[in-house]
Amino acid sequence: DGARSGPRPFFDLLNAGKRGFAVDFRTSEGARALRALLERVDVVIEGSRPRALEQLGIDARALVAGGGPRVWVSITGHGRTGEQRDRVAFGDDAAVAGGLVAWDDVGPCFCADAIADPCTGLVAAAAALDALSAGGRWVLDVSLAAVAAHLAGPTIPVPAGTTAPGPPRHRAPSGAAPGLGEHTAELRDRIGIAP
Repeated sequence: DGARSGPRPFFDLLNAGKRGFAVDFRTSEGARALRALLERVDVVIEGSRPRALEQLGIDARALVAGGGPRVWVSITGHGRTGEQRDRVAFGDDAAVAGGLVAWDDVGPCFCADAIADPCTGLVAAAAALDALSAGGRWVLDVSLAAVAAHLAGPTIPVPAGTTAPGPPRHRAPSGAAPGLGEHTAELRDRIGIAP
């Protein structure tokens, strides 16, 4: 978790109010604990390549169909299926793969730093809320490259005299983020997972 080793106020801003559950996926106990947790939640949002879950014996479609989570949101670089399913992607290369670029006199260039990441997060959140509202059980495949492709289009002309928006305002964290694994014992007890 790279963000955990970054500036603490930023980590707190993103994670205050969350629970901290940590298991070691390399152990059979850790994999069992993860599966037990996945079977008991309403919504799963994960951002791993399909191969990573398969190596842990986790099948999103089977868990959802078997009465596990109502909604499983899978955020990948290039989708859960097809030749690119296990290809790593980051915001910039996924944006380019989807054609979400700006054009200047030289040619295509990045239109914003890592733009596919926040755009995909917003699309995934909206899709999860829609799926919960619709009822039923869903596995949602939300890829960075596909969201970028959906958003790509002609450049919007900017009228002369338009000023750029101001810089973002600083927001203070609402509390401290949990320590790594801070709530593991509590969660194990609550859902009946043996240590």
